[in-house]
Amino acid sequence: MKDLNYKSFRILAVDDDSTIRDLYQGILKSNSPSAALPNFELTCCSQGDEAVEAVKRSFEDDAPFAVAFLDLNMPPGPDGEWTAEEIHKVDPRIITVVVTGYRSTNFSKTGQQARFSDKLLYLQKPFHPREIIQFATALSIKWQAQKQLLTMHADLENLVEQRTAELVKSNRLLKIEIENRKRMQQELQQSFESLKIAMHSTIQAISMTVEKRDPYTSGHQQRVANLAKTIAEELELPESQIESIYMAAGIHDIGKISLPAEILVKPIPLSDIEISLVQAHAQAGYDILKGIDFPWAIADIVLQHHERMDGSGYPLGLAGDNIVFEARIICVADVVETMASHRPYRPSIGMDKALEEIVNNRGVLYDPQVVDACLKIFKEKDFSFPG
Repeated sequence: MKDLNYKSFRILAVDDDSTIRDLYQGILKSNSPSAALPNFELTCCSQGDEAVEAVKRSFEDDAPFAVAFLDLNMPPGPDGEWTAEEIHKVDPRIITVVVTGYRSTNFSKTGQQARFSDKLLYLQKPFHPREIIQFATALSIKWQAQKQLLTMHADLENLVEQRTAELVKSNRLLKIEIENRKRMQQELQQSFESLKIAMHSTIQAISMTVEKRDPYTSGHQQRVANLAKTIAEELELPESQIESIYMAAGIHDIGKISLPAEILVKPIPLSDIEISLVQAHAQAGYDILKGIDFPWAIADIVLQHHERMDGSGYPLGLAGDNIVFEARIICVADVVETMASHRPYRPSIGMDKALEEIVNNRGVLYDPQVVDACLKIFKEKDFSFPG
C-alpha cells in the first residue's frame, strides 16, 4: 500500500442537537484538502434510526461511510450505543466514535457489542475542533487502509485459488507424465535386460571360440571371471562396475584368437619371439573389442589386464592409478588362476604358491587393495575354483 490515495471520505455525524450538527459542518466542511489532510463529505442525522437508514443507503450505493460520530444520548430516539450496533450490522467496516459527556461503563462488557469493539471509540464532550479533525483524518485513513487490505486479501485468495487450480492441473499432468516415463523406463529396462542377455551369450560364444583353439586352458577365462567378480564384491564396488569386471574377465584373452594354435599348445617354454607374439594378445583383444558399443570400457580393461603397478607390464607399460581399477582386479585373478592351473609347458604350481606370489609383490606388481581382498576370500571365505 504505497499510496492511500486521499480522496473525499464520507463522514456521518449523528446528534439530536442542531448546534452540534452545525459545529460538525463548520469543522469538517471548512477543512480544505491539502497534501497532508483529506477532504470530507459530511452527512448529518438527528436520530439513530435515521442514521441507520443513511448507512443502509450508502452501503447499497457502494458509497460507504468511513467514520460515524454518534451522540450517546439522542432523545426521544435510540441512543448512540444502539445506533452503533445497528450500523455495524449493516456495515461492519465503519468506524464509530461515540461522543458523550460521560462514558458508559457497561457498553463494552456485552459479548454482542464486543464483536465490533475494535471499530468503536469514545470522544469526551466538550470536544475541540482539532479533535474532530484528528479523529476524522486518522480514522478515515485507517478505514481506507483496512479496505485496501481486505481487497488485497481477497485478491490474494483469488490468486491462491487460481494457482491451486493450476497446481492441481499441473500435478495431474505430471502424474500422467510420470506414469508414461515409468512405462518407458520399464520398456527400456526390459530392452536393456534382453540386450544384456544377448551380450553375455555373445561373450560366452567368443570365449568358447578362443578356448577351442587352446583346450589346455579351457575354462580359464570363466574361472578368472568368477574370481575377479568375487574380489570386486568383497571390495563392495557398485553393481554396474562388478558386472563390467565380470564381462571383461570373461573375454580378457580374446586377442589370443589371432595366435597360431601351435604356440597356444606348445609343451615347452616359448622362445622370445613367441613370447612377444603372446604378449601382443592384449593389444589384439583391444583392437577386436574397441568398435563394440559396450555399456562399459571393456576394450580398455582387456588392453590393460597385463599391466603392473610398477610399470613393468605390457603392452603400454602403465603404472599405478594410470591402470584402470577393473584391469588391476583381473590382473590379480589372472595370475592366481594361471599359477594354480596346469599349462601345456608345466604342471600346476599350486594355490599356496599363487597366493604367495601376490603377497610378495603386493604394492609392487599388484594393487594392495585387490591383493588383500583376494587373500581374504581364499583364507576367510573359502573361495575355490570348480574342480
